[in-house]
Amino acid sequence: MKKIALLILLLNLEIFATDKASFGLNINTNDLEVEGRSSLAFTTNDPVYRNFYVDANFINSEDTLFGLGFFVENSPMNYQNIAFAIGLRTIFTDNKGSSFTAIPIMVGAKARMYLGSLPKSNLGIKLAYAPSPLALQDASSYFEYRIEVDMNVIENVNVYLGYRSIDTKYNKKDINYNDSAYIGFKFVLD
Repeated sequence: MKKIALLILLLNLEIFATDKASFGLNINTNDLEVEGRSSLAFTTNDPVYRNFYVDANFINSEDTLFGLGFFVENSPMNYQNIAFAIGLRTIFTDNKGSSFTAIPIMVGAKARMYLGSLPKSNLGIKLAYAPSPLALQDASSYFEYRIEVDMNVIENVNVYLGYRSIDTKYNKKDINYNDSAYIGFKFVLD
């Protein structure tokens, strides 16, 4: 599974060279996360796909977690500083021989903030939930939430601070996979 995750992350680096993409790295005292996202518009000249994205993340902790997702993100008319997202993710992890696969439904929101003379900033929240019908193998359910604040420090580079909680419920045990604050940076192309 680690080889597949590494291959997809390397592919994401290739995709990163396209428009509307980001590639980031965040850490805390216990784990490391590598994440990337890209617009699907690079595969076609049709502007209809400009708000369709693929994303991937890999968390290296006691047990590794790999996620791959597809979502649509758009702003309501006349509110360009707010964006909403909805999509699906696929989550793979394991614990002591129990394999966990889930397909959570993901929703998110992001608001651009202008704080006087401070650089452009964003505040975002993301929720992902997979009830038992979307949990496969030894999984029973999955729930994740994240809150992030990022700030554009130099052109195409954002630093960010966030908090994530990831609960993986197996058929015979409940495991809080991750519950931590983190800090990181992203290369961003808009």
